[in-house]
This record gives sequence, structure tokens and C-alpha cells, in this order.
Amino acid sequence: MAKIAIIGTGLIGTSLALALRESDLRNLELAGTDYDSHARNGAQKRGAFHKVEGRIQPVIEGADVVVLATPVMAMRDLMETIGPQLQEDVVVTDVGSSKRVVAEWAAELLPGRVQYVGGHPMAGRETAGPEHADPGLFSGKAYCVVPNADTKQQAVSAVTTMAEAVGAKPFFISAEEHDSFVAAVSHLPFMMSVALMQTVSKSANWDDIAQLASSGFRDLSRLASGDVIMHRDISITNREHIVSWIDTYIRELYEIRNQLKDETGPDPEAMEELFQHASEERERWLSGAVAPGGRAQRNAPEIPSFSESMGEMLLGRKGMEAQRRFFGGKDGERRRK
Repeated sequence: MAKIAIIGTGLIGTSLALALRESDLRNLELAGTDYDSHARNGAQKRGAFHKVEGRIQPVIEGADVVVLATPVMAMRDLMETIGPQLQEDVVVTDVGSSKRVVAEWAAELLPGRVQYVGGHPMAGRETAGPEHADPGLFSGKAYCVVPNADTKQQAVSAVTTMAEAVGAKPFFISAEEHDSFVAAVSHLPFMMSVALMQTVSKSANWDDIAQLASSGFRDLSRLASGDVIMHRDISITNREHIVSWIDTYIRELYEIRNQLKDETGPDPEAMEELFQHASEERERWLSGAVAPGGRAQRNAPEIPSFSESMGEMLLGRKGMEAQRRFFGGKDGERRRK
């Protein structure tokens, strides 16, 4: 039986456990822990894990995969704590929104016998906690897989299998690219939402303005209700890329501002063209017409096939070795005598 240990039983950690329990993976033990007793109790009530413990050691003991589902800034101390206790070839992965700094901590603090593979499911919601967990949270979403150059193929395969098992689409990417791209489509929108709330709520007329706010304002300000600790840690660990995209956004916004402020008034055709372009690009994105052009496949490392990695998750390393000896072949094709 394969064991997956999830440290952090909040929204993402509990959703991941629920999704794995509903997946095609069998003979799988799910163990969870969290420093917050409320989060542990909530995960227990949801039935997400086979076991929820108050201590880390029994959760990671005998684990094949350890998932760090905590705020990013907690991961450094966590790696330092669990590193000496991890067995050989255990796969450590995470779900953090910043990848470069976490990979650096892994290289510094995890022992050489441990395999680290960065991970980040591009899924979430503004409501935190295990009570809001959803097994369908990852369905159809990209799941960034960020291996190091020296990571074993089987470790990458284990994380890929887990991503596919919960309905996500593995997307292979470097840590630096990840942090820049995610800053554009995740961290920048949060900052925009915060800035919008700050702008209008600081007005002396906010009490009256609020009475006129409707669905448009609600949609644009939604992200400002997100997990405060999570976004604090993102701001600290990915600030360079966030600043770069904020600067780009400010330039774009300033160009619109200048068109509106022109002494002769905005050019109607130019404004229409601007809005039309934005609308068309959004429609292309929503329809799936903005494709990676094989980028994810080009950047994918050579990893074992899905069926082979599935076997590893189901049987564990020793069981898989025995299966290979008996069946032979990459995908379990029986050896011909």
C-alpha cells in the first residue's frame, strides 16, 4: 500500500486528499496533519484522510510521497524539521505559489536521499479552510510540475500521477518561468483587487458609494477576500516578479488614462479598438484557443509512462520491482520466453 502524507489540512491539502480518495488510485493510505487543531478537526469531519494526527512524525513515517500544503514561509522550517526523519527516495513535493525559493530551501535542507519535485495546482478560491474543500477543485486545471535537474524520473512520475489522478493537467515548467507567469495571472490580479478595495474604501464617500456597488465591483474585488497569510507569503517570496508585472500593468493603465485625459477628448475609434482587442483576447482564452503550442510537452522530462507510475503508486517501490521482474517491459508487457 502506498502512503501519501499531507502536511497542512486547509483548503488545498484537504481538497487534494478528497480528490485522491475519489480517484482511480487504490490501496492508498492518506495521512494528514496541521498545527491548527481547527484545521485538523475540519479535515477529519470531511472524511478526507484515513488518519489525521496532531504530530508530524507518525504522518510522514513510511510515507512514499510527502506533500507540503502549508503557507510558503512555513516550508523552510518544515523541511528542516522533517528532513532527518524521511526515508530513502521518499518524494517531497509542495503546492506553494512560489517555486524558486522553495526549491532553494529543498536543496539546502533536505538530505540527498530525498527526492524533491516542486508542484503547484493552479486552483483555489477566496474562502480558506477544510470546510470549503472540494474534491473537484483541480479538475481540468493546470498542475505545475517543477523538477530539479538531478531529480529522479520516478519522483517526477509520482507527482505527475498524483496530478492526473485528481483530474488536473500536468504542466512542466522551470521555477523561474513559473514564478514570472504565475505572478502575471495570479499574484497581479490579487494585487489589483486589493488596490481597488483600498482605492474606493478610503474615499470619504465610501458609505454611499458602497450602496451602488454591484456584480462588476463584486467580481473585481473578490480576490481581496483571499487568505491573508498565503498572500503575505507570496508577496515576500515572489516580490521581484510581482513588481515587474505591476509596473507593466501601471504602464498599460497609464496609456488608457492618457487617452481619456487628452485635451481633445479620447479618440472613439482608438477606445473601441482597445476594448475590442481586450474582449477578443479574453474570448480566445475562455474558449481554449490560446494553446501552449506543445510547450508543456517540449519541456516535459523523460518520465515513466502513466501506467508504470500508477503501478508505483498502487504497489509501492518493492511491489513494483517484483511486478517488473514477473511481467517485464515498460508497461507490464509479459516477457516472452
